[in-house]
Amino acid sequence: MATTTFTKGIEEYEDNVTFGTGITGTGLLHSFGTRKIQTFVGSLADTDTASAYADGDCLVELGTLDTNTPSGIVTPTKFFIHRAVVFITTVAGPTLVGGLALNPTSGIATNAAVVSSGTEIVGAGVASFNPRISATDSVTEIDLNLDAAGYHIFDPLVQAPIANTHLYVFATTTITVMHLQVDLLLN
Repeated sequence: MATTTFTKGIEEYEDNVTFGTGITGTGLLHSFGTRKIQTFVGSLADTDTASAYADGDCLVELGTLDTNTPSGIVTPTKFFIHRAVVFITTVAGPTLVGGLALNPTSGIATNAAVVSSGTEIVGAGVASFNPRISATDSVTEIDLNLDAAGYHIFDPLVQAPIANTHLYVFATTTITVMHLQVDLLLN
């Protein structure tokens, strides 16, 4: 078997490349064709609870989904969200549940509506897709409990318009406490 050494930059190969012991990535974005794995890190430490948060209000913007595609592929018009793994390291303290939403607008302020103009991808408002029946499932999803440390795994299998690239955490419960601290990692 021939050995191939990869260098920095982009290299193209005519044949398949087989990795014997695996692939290790150290960045926040990994792309395999059109399949992407992105990691976002966020905290609710800077939320402003001077006025109450309502259902669908933005808690924090986490980042932007990558829309780059390999050459030769039809220009995408939608995202298809396979899985969201949320790891909460520091809990909110008071009861706080919410979800994740994609929105076409960047910079939505904390405590402003985010879901009404976007697409909920994690939370009780998601109509998930069941791959066994190739149709929308009749199961009601649950909201993300921001007051429970540990991993929360969601397989929503939902679509969102490609223009909705900005990822937000939003509240579904009214929250008025003066201090929130939730540190989360979304992968």
